[in-house]
Amino acid sequence: MKRVILPLLAGILFLILQTTWLSSFPVHRIRPDLLLIFTLYLAFLFPPVFGGILAFFMGYLLDLFSGNTFGFYTFSRPLVFLAAQFFKERFYLEGFTFQFLFAFIFGVLEGFLIFMLMNTLQPIPFGNLYPLLFTFLLPQSFFTGLATPPLFFLFQKGSSLLFRQPEQGIKEKGYRS
Repeated sequence: MKRVILPLLAGILFLILQTTWLSSFPVHRIRPDLLLIFTLYLAFLFPPVFGGILAFFMGYLLDLFSGNTFGFYTFSRPLVFLAAQFFKERFYLEGFTFQFLFAFIFGVLEGFLIFMLMNTLQPIPFGNLYPLLFTFLLPQSFFTGLATPPLFFLFQKGSSLLFRQPEQGIKEKGYRS
């Protein structure tokens, strides 16, 4: 039960931080996507089915609270989770550089996916999307990548404290002194 409720509450906490406190920054390009970072960390912590459901739920809540077109994050967050699940065994994730690049690349790819979905629903020329790429998507992905290593460190500390198994001493195993 603890493995279900605590990540859900942590995701809701990051959702609240992202939609209230981070959206009040005067420059919107420097706010990291906390839920994307949390979704990427969930890919290393949970199996595909449970983590995918949790990523879907976080995307759904992000759609509800962000005021964006409904369904984009509900669709993209499970895809990001499953892609991170696919690549998690193929790369070394302990270093700052790789964690930064991992989050940066997934932030850019999710942004491109959302731009493509927006373009299919309401076709506009791609020339109008280029300014958004350089003024919004790349800076936000960059700052998401910068925030990833310290948050991954905090997530690792928190998950090791929450999910550790109590160690059995000699007396609990049946040995007597």
